[in-house]
Amino acid sequence: MLDHKNILVIGDVMLDIYYTGEVNRISPEAPVPVFKKLNERCVLGGASNVVANLAAAGQKASVLAMIGKDRDGDRIRELFKEIGVNNSLLATWNRPTITKTRFLAENNQQVLRLDIEDNQPITNDEATSLLQQLNSVIDQFDLILISDYIKGLLTYEFTQGIINIAREHGKKVLVDVKDARFEKYKGAWLLKPNKKELHDLTKMPVSTDDELISAARYLLQKSECSYILTTCGSKGMVLVGPDIVYHLDTVGKSVYDVTGAGDTTIAYLTAALASGINIQDAMNIANHAAGIQVGKVGTSAVYLHEVEEAMTSKSSYRKQKIFRLNERNDLKKLIAEWKHNGETIVTTNGCFDIIHRGHISLLEEAKSYGDHLIVMINTDKSVKRLKGAGRPINTEEDRAMVIAALDCVDAVALFDPLSDNKTIPDEDIAGMSFELKKTALEAPMALLKLIAPDIHAKGGDYSVDQVPEAIYAKEYRAVPFIHGYSTTRTIEKSRQM
Repeated sequence: MLDHKNILVIGDVMLDIYYTGEVNRISPEAPVPVFKKLNERCVLGGASNVVANLAAAGQKASVLAMIGKDRDGDRIRELFKEIGVNNSLLATWNRPTITKTRFLAENNQQVLRLDIEDNQPITNDEATSLLQQLNSVIDQFDLILISDYIKGLLTYEFTQGIINIAREHGKKVLVDVKDARFEKYKGAWLLKPNKKELHDLTKMPVSTDDELISAARYLLQKSECSYILTTCGSKGMVLVGPDIVYHLDTVGKSVYDVTGAGDTTIAYLTAALASGINIQDAMNIANHAAGIQVGKVGTSAVYLHEVEEAMTSKSSYRKQKIFRLNERNDLKKLIAEWKHNGETIVTTNGCFDIIHRGHISLLEEAKSYGDHLIVMINTDKSVKRLKGAGRPINTEEDRAMVIAALDCVDAVALFDPLSDNKTIPDEDIAGMSFELKKTALEAPMALLKLIAPDIHAKGGDYSVDQVPEAIYAKEYRAVPFIHGYSTTRTIEKSRQM
């Protein structure tokens, strides 16, 4: 999947130290917990973690940075040597090596972090020496990656010096940004901020998709870059270029620890681009790598074989029945396969809080209309808005699991109209009445548009002009309720007993 390319990382290297232990008592000296250390491990952190991920991705990684003349600096050199990284460009400064020591108790719960650092800017002489080194070796590398943690190395003058040398030699520069001064990164090929960093760089709102895209376009213009790639945590990532806006949902399903996820993203993106892969496919590779990273504990590298296995697991979505908000891409694959096979799709939706006979009757009847039934279920937040503070009784995960267990159901998709429906164009609902537009606010409009079913079924005697989401289905059918059954009635009955 990836070629073995020469990639140079320039940035703030550091050592991540993990103390694992237990906390069983409070100190008699002060009201603080006593941490009993049991084990210790050291891993590469900061820009060093980017280097480690590049090595894990099969790249010929080198690092240009500064460390202290101390034991922790020696540890960093040793760790680089162990993974085959060229550390001949490491220089030393008269300050301690940057370290972050985390104290982890039971279940890897972090109870304290101790940082040792001196983030005073490097001197002009140090910057000049490093730039001379870079100028003498830059033709050996396919791409330059800057990993900025604002720890004193990447001053404005040094960063601009790197970018200017790279441009003179025809080398692309990618930057994982932290500094709020966009001028520092001017002229790089790609900048990768997260949402907060994008806000800090532009001083613009980034709460909605439209705001984020506007801020990215502003930064694109001001920084004179080719691309801005904004990582949005569980919301995935958004690429903005002169002629492109591309959103990619996250593939991370089990989020255990987000430490190092950004490092993994930029490392795999860089490796893919260095191999000549187009930027959208490179994003997809980086996205899968980050999805693996958040399932690990602490700072750790993601290996190429893990990413390849994740990306080539073609049948995983076929075995899946429950699709959460961040799994729309997998749902689209399943739908595309059904439609390609000429199979009809039926949808229905509801809260399905306490399952009763009326629900089962609705679902079985709906399934009889086609080959596959997709049940769209309101998230907990959506149910609370609809039903009040005391609802739902059962969580979205529990409700989805119960519905997915039914033989008549082929897939369950969670939805939250408050976030989903932002993508619905105004013209789609322009002709609706005021009351119907209000109904559309809490209807699965965006999800139904994505599915585009053959038939949308609804429990009750609603006509098609009372069901706004039905505009995205080829046909609408009302399924009569079985009278006397409802979740509200079940709850009221239980309170009277």
